[in-house]
Amino acid sequence: MLTKTTTTMGIVLTFGLLAGQAHAKPDIVTEDDVKSCRFLKTVMGSSGYGKNLGGWQPQAKASAEKEASQIGASHIVWGELRSSGAFNGIATAKAYDCGR
Repeated sequence: MLTKTTTTMGIVLTFGLLAGQAHAKPDIVTEDDVKSCRFLKTVMGSSGYGKNLGGWQPQAKASAEKEASQIGASHIVWGELRSSGAFNGIATAKAYDCGR
C-alpha cells in the first residue's frame, strides 16, 4: 500500500511541476513600452491552410503569441498582418523580454 501511495504522490507532483513550467502569454504593447527591454526575435504565426470561417487574423496572432511564449517573451509588438488568399494569413510580431 505504501508503494502505491508513494507512486501516486510522485505522479501528482510531476504533473504539478510540469504545469508550473507553462509559459505565460506575452503582453501586447507598443514600441515605446519596450525601449528598455531585450529584443529576442521576430516571431511569425500562420492561420494554417484552409477556409477559416472565424477569420484568419485571430488564428495567426495566436500562433505568433505561442511562439513568443515558447522563447520566453514577456511582451510583443505587432508588426505585419498579411493575408495570403481569401481565408489565410500571416501575423508577425517583435518579441521582447522585459523581465516580469
